[in-house]
Amino acid sequence: MTITFKPSDREIDAFKGKSYSGKDARLFKEWELIDRRYENDNQGSYIIRKRNGLGLPIVYDIVFNVKSIVGVQPADEQGLQIPIFGYEHVMRITLPNNYPSADGQPEFSFTTQIWHPNVRHFGDFRGRVCLNTGDSGVHTHLVDYIDRVIDYLTYSDYHAKNEYPYPEDLDVAEWVLKQAEPQGWVSFKQQ
Repeated sequence: MTITFKPSDREIDAFKGKSYSGKDARLFKEWELIDRRYENDNQGSYIIRKRNGLGLPIVYDIVFNVKSIVGVQPADEQGLQIPIFGYEHVMRITLPNNYPSADGQPEFSFTTQIWHPNVRHFGDFRGRVCLNTGDSGVHTHLVDYIDRVIDYLTYSDYHAKNEYPYPEDLDVAEWVLKQAEPQGWVSFKQQ
C-alpha cells in the first residue's frame, strides 16, 4: 500500500489570515507547522482524517517512508529472532477536545506494525506510542513529537531498559537488549 498524499492544492491557504482564538489558534498553528514540515519532504506526508466545526484538523495520519523494524521472524535454531523491515508506516495523531491543556494530551498510535520498545506491539493498545507527553508540557508542538517518532523508527532513539521512563512494550525491549543490540540490528542504515 503506497500513500503519496501531498497537500498540492495548498488547502491550508484558505485558512490563513483568519482570526482564531484559544484552542482554535493552537489547532491552526499545529496544522501550519505540520504542513510546513511536509511541504518538501519525500520521506513523509500527512492526511487530515477529521476536522472540528471550523474545519481545523483534529485527527491526522502521518506517513513515514523510512526503513524500520516491523516485527521479527520466529526464533531460529540458535534462538535468534531476526528483524523484519518495512518502509512505510502510518501513525495517527488524535487531539482530544481539551487539547492543549495539561490533561488534554494528544494520542499517538501506529495503524501499521512497528517493532520498537517505545511502541506497544501486542495487546489491546497495539500501536500506542510512548512519547512521555505529560513530561513535555503543553508548549511542545506536534512536529516535535513527529521528529521524535522518526528517531524511534530509525532506532536513533529508544529506551529498552526496564527503568523510568520505562519502555511501552517489555517484550520488544527484552528483544532489543538481548538480541538486537548484541547483533547490531538496531544500527541499520537508511536506504
